[in-house]
Amino acid sequence: MAFSVFRRTPVLCKSLYRDDCLYEGDPDVEEALRRLPKHLIDERNFRLIRAIQVNITKHYLPKEEWTRYEDDVLYLSPIVDQVRKERLEREKWEKEH
Repeated sequence: MAFSVFRRTPVLCKSLYRDDCLYEGDPDVEEALRRLPKHLIDERNFRLIRAIQVNITKHYLPKEEWTRYEDDVLYLSPIVDQVRKERLEREKWEKEH
């Protein structure tokens, strides 16, 4: 099922990883982004800017530049999960003490 959903993704998102689309206004995502190494932030920013530029100019990326399902990397989600776990643990500790 995940592959069929991935194939039906709008063309704009074909050059992005799933984690590129996480909402940056979420405090947990903000903290996870802060913890990312600089080179991953640079790669993410490049993909986001390229997607915006393609959308503005109403062009399409060549198919060979699309992100394939096999190449999609969850580089941010594990960090977001860790940040959420830490936050919930901290909130629980603050309630108890």
